[in-house]
Amino acid sequence: MNFARIRHLSSQINRKTVSIVGSGPSGFYTAYHLLKKSPIPLNVTIWEKLPIPFGLSRYGVAPDHPEVKNCEETFTTCAEEFSLPTNKKHKFSFVGGVTIGKEILLKTLLDEQDAVVLSYGCTGDRKLNIPGEQGTKGVFSSREFVNWYNGHPDFAQDERFTDFNWGKVSKVGIIGNGNVALDITRVLISSQIDEIWKATDISPLALKLVRKAPVKDVRLIARRDFVHSRFTNKELRELWELEKFGIRGSIGSKFFQKEMFDPSKYDRAFNRRVEMCSEYLKPFDERSKKNYKKTPPPSTGYEKFWELDYLKTPLEINRDGAGAIKSLTLCNNQIHEDNSLQPLKNSSNILIYDMDLLITSLGYAGIPLPEFSNLSIGFDRDHVANKQGRVLTTDGEVFPHLYASGWIRKGSQGVIASTMQDAFEVGDRIMQDLTVSGALSSEKSIDLSNIRHSTWEDWERINKKEVLRGRKEHKPRSKFLTLEELWSNIEDV
Repeated sequence: MNFARIRHLSSQINRKTVSIVGSGPSGFYTAYHLLKKSPIPLNVTIWEKLPIPFGLSRYGVAPDHPEVKNCEETFTTCAEEFSLPTNKKHKFSFVGGVTIGKEILLKTLLDEQDAVVLSYGCTGDRKLNIPGEQGTKGVFSSREFVNWYNGHPDFAQDERFTDFNWGKVSKVGIIGNGNVALDITRVLISSQIDEIWKATDISPLALKLVRKAPVKDVRLIARRDFVHSRFTNKELRELWELEKFGIRGSIGSKFFQKEMFDPSKYDRAFNRRVEMCSEYLKPFDERSKKNYKKTPPPSTGYEKFWELDYLKTPLEINRDGAGAIKSLTLCNNQIHEDNSLQPLKNSSNILIYDMDLLITSLGYAGIPLPEFSNLSIGFDRDHVANKQGRVLTTDGEVFPHLYASGWIRKGSQGVIASTMQDAFEVGDRIMQDLTVSGALSSEKSIDLSNIRHSTWEDWERINKKEVLRGRKEHKPRSKFLTLEELWSNIEDV
């Protein structure tokens, strides 16, 4: 095959240029949709601050849920198809290790590209904003904790985790009851079970430390009631099914009894959740449905416990003399008929839970890029101000050829499937606008000659090395845990 001629043919195609900031599911699904569906030729570039791609898919998905990462196969196939030197009308590039707003300015992209898409997700944390939240040893956000056990280079060797005394962690509190809170519960309470974790790509450093923790009780604390739980039935069932390992779940009777919920008022999924909890709360031999009697608990009984705890508001995190968490002060809540929530802070409703570790799982928060202020780009609480994916200025006007997709567009909500749908919808609007807009005078590229960066080919080498390392340990992959490791393996050609 004459690659020189193919490159020449490819260079003759006048493409419009699209830059996407972020290589997680929202960024890659936006690129995928544009490359697969655009009627006009495109040169699509994904920019990523880490040297390797996939963002939240690589570092946010529970290691024992590898099927959720199947989207990476779609992204890889797409990247390989459009990054090869062919005469296809579309072209794809990956630029890793470059932070937009630092090595390359957002303004540079806006000046040089026909369209720019912000898809960098939510990189901050929603806060409790209570005394003791900051600076207390043993208090982490779910984002930090999940990134740590997934081997994110910014967290894998963070001293707040590696120097923490895991050997004293018996009682754990988790604020929140979404799927991430359940993932964290599963990691903490089942870490010593090889059947679950040995064949995953969980960080071996994190797993070794968590296994030192003699966790006995995990309490998931929510401000509202059972009806407002945010987890899915699949995730909840996984927790209940840990009973075969001697791990027992519970819900207080004042928060859950089957008779509290009229089936005619709720959808099928919620009614199945009620049935599930009702059955699993019964002793194993008293359950009426075979679906909840798959594997009996061990004859020795239960040694570890998790609990769904409702209608509580955290008020203060209390420390011991060494600055580590000692307990959590809370108050009971009341929900009124109009669904408003009232914390009951009188002395009779104040509670104190002893605690050795606290994870706040309140959701991830979007953070504006440094240039937003100077460029008058609007930001609405925890996401970019936008109208159907078209970014707005601080005055509420549409910002020319600037878009947003995924969590930075809507806030941290939804699973990868909903992120995909959002990315496709935004991609459609980009194509609509590019079709009617005037093209730039010529296809431009950003000068990277003096900027350290990685390419898709570099990622392919890293991927092969990680998979090979993992194969030796009977795991899908063994990740490089630091930026130094990643760059040294990229540059060692």
